[in-house]
Amino acid sequence: MNLRTVILICASAGVPLALLALLLPISWGYGGYNFTLGSSNSRVYFSDPSGPAYAAGLRVGQRVIPNKGDDFVHENAGPIGTVVREHVIDRNGSVRVIRFAFVPFSGGLGVLQQIIKLVNGLTALVAFVVAILVLLRARNQRVGTRAAWVLFFSGSAALSLCGSLVCGNAWCAEVLRNFLPPLFAAASYWSALLLLAIYPSNRTRLRGALSWFGPAQLAVVLLSDYGYIRFIERGAGDPVLAQIQNGSVGWALSLLFAAALAAAIVDAFASAHHEDAAPVRWLGDMWLIATGFGAAPAVQGLAGGTSLNTHYGDFIKAAQVLFTAFGVAYPVLRHRLVDLNILVSRATAFTVVSMIIVAVFVAAEWGISKVFEQSFGLSHDNSGLAAQLLTLVIVLVLGMSARSIHRFVEERLTRAFFHKRLQGLVEIERVAREADAATDASDLMELGVQTVKRGITPLGVAYYLHRGDRYERSVDAGAGNFPQSYRFNDGVPLRLRRWQEAFEVDDDSNERLHMLFVPMTVRGDLLGFLCCGPKPDRTAYLEDEIKALSLLAHHTAIATALLPHATAPETTAGLTLAAT
Repeated sequence: MNLRTVILICASAGVPLALLALLLPISWGYGGYNFTLGSSNSRVYFSDPSGPAYAAGLRVGQRVIPNKGDDFVHENAGPIGTVVREHVIDRNGSVRVIRFAFVPFSGGLGVLQQIIKLVNGLTALVAFVVAILVLLRARNQRVGTRAAWVLFFSGSAALSLCGSLVCGNAWCAEVLRNFLPPLFAAASYWSALLLLAIYPSNRTRLRGALSWFGPAQLAVVLLSDYGYIRFIERGAGDPVLAQIQNGSVGWALSLLFAAALAAAIVDAFASAHHEDAAPVRWLGDMWLIATGFGAAPAVQGLAGGTSLNTHYGDFIKAAQVLFTAFGVAYPVLRHRLVDLNILVSRATAFTVVSMIIVAVFVAAEWGISKVFEQSFGLSHDNSGLAAQLLTLVIVLVLGMSARSIHRFVEERLTRAFFHKRLQGLVEIERVAREADAATDASDLMELGVQTVKRGITPLGVAYYLHRGDRYERSVDAGAGNFPQSYRFNDGVPLRLRRWQEAFEVDDDSNERLHMLFVPMTVRGDLLGFLCCGPKPDRTAYLEDEIKALSLLAHHTAIATALLPHATAPETTAGLTLAAT
């Protein structure tokens, strides 16, 4: 089993886990303090005035004797209600014990954690879904696989951060918050450099050389995790490993790795061809923003600050993962960083629109109620009618906005999934309306088949014109296996003459292949017809596609009949004589 298959299986399993993490409430307890992992004792560098540790008497600058093993894990990642016993060393050398219990996140920090949980959960969900699409349907397998790696590892980091907030077990939360996210972030960083090493396609030596920073960062993370494991085991850390984990050495290395990724992005900007400009611009811009968020704690740490290394800095990790995943997912869907061979029907699009609107309603009501509950203590339990009226107002406002929301989401989905297809149909209609300016029938039909080939991408396109007792193939494009001619009374011309409307049949050689026949009629006479072979995805032609092709066939028929040097079909002698 190769890595691609493993990631596909894991991403598929990650989708329901992300949904579960989104639904579960936050169970992580808040102690409101942080200390460094010293060799013999540790020093408190943060004590939140609104947290339980500060209320119990723990202050910034105090030295503590950290616990080890199970006691340390519970004081670092315990669920709500966990009782912590910290051994504080006073100035005279005596040791006293401070006891306090973890409480739920409240106030502004509580709202922030709810938003962080939502952002991480949604990031993981979208990253896993797009990674699955890329692995299954990417036409460029090499670029697609590396893009899927970035998405999967970014989604895994987001899922770990979200899962740590809703996990009720201290050991599980410790692993999900402090061990797995750095590993997944390092793997995502390495995957990003590997993707930039081959995309854009005109590779440079600089981007190839910078990809070696990926395993270097992974090695630093593994070394840091090893030092953290030793600290949990012994209750004291190694000074050198502590500097790598949360000290000046680690911060300097973090800035070095950020600079390497930024250099690779700038090189990608400089070497991108015109067709790669849009996806590289989105990819690079989003990743530069993610790199800035990732470097912020290191910059603050070197400057002597500490706030971004507390729960108040949790948004940094969420934002970094979000922009890393979005930097790949959006160009894949919108700008074809990886061209997906995937059919998204309009029914699917409308279903997705409806689901998004329902999700917006539920999430908005839940989110606003949480904001009021966390910030003002306003809830159904203690506010009664006021809370219910507030909920009613929110529902009414969202209900009145439903039409606008539906239109907005539908437009965005159409642009994301049907942009190239809609652009192709517009091109076909434009060529149809320009047919009256043509001076040569063969050139006009050649332009028509090439336009259809680009716009709808069937396996083949052909024009048939009426000559004598047959309809002979005049111009064709693509690899379609079209017959040279149809007899006047064969099934296809007979049906077109009788009903004069486009119809679709299955090719006799393969019942799964759809072929479309579009009549070319002038004043009720069938001059010929346009034949479109099956699509590469073996799906039927849609209504708007048939409409555009019918418009092209109709205008081509008029122009062909009226051109002075066109071969005159026998059934349109009157039109031909009139033109001459």
